[in-house]
Amino acid sequence: MSDGADLIALVRSADQQVSVLFAQMISITFAMIAGIYYFLNRAGLALKFFAFISYGVGMLAFFGMALRESNIKLIAMNAIDALPASERGPMVEGFRQLSKSWLFQDTSILINAAHYVLWISVIYLLFFWRKPAHAE
Repeated sequence: MSDGADLIALVRSADQQVSVLFAQMISITFAMIAGIYYFLNRAGLALKFFAFISYGVGMLAFFGMALRESNIKLIAMNAIDALPASERGPMVEGFRQLSKSWLFQDTSILINAAHYVLWISVIYLLFFWRKPAHAE
């Protein structure tokens, strides 16, 4: 590893993977919402539980892959921090400083909070929401 540029590439690759996985989580959540609106709002409790368990397995698979990528990113960021300052290029040093900023920290908090929003929205719509009578 010369100046850490390969570590930056690894961090960016992990970020891209997390973005793609999060997009997949949003997609299956929207599919679940459409299923609830058109079909599952009239279904019995057993079918609702089956649909929720299926949704949960898919979401946990994507979440696990995103967590794996986040850990790879953390390891790469720790390796960048461990590089002696004299061996870090200006781009690597700038990236290292930027990663400590509020922007990086708040973005990770928002992405984590978004997972809870997706889960809570599906739970509410599946088990507590009732389709209005005039929408039938």
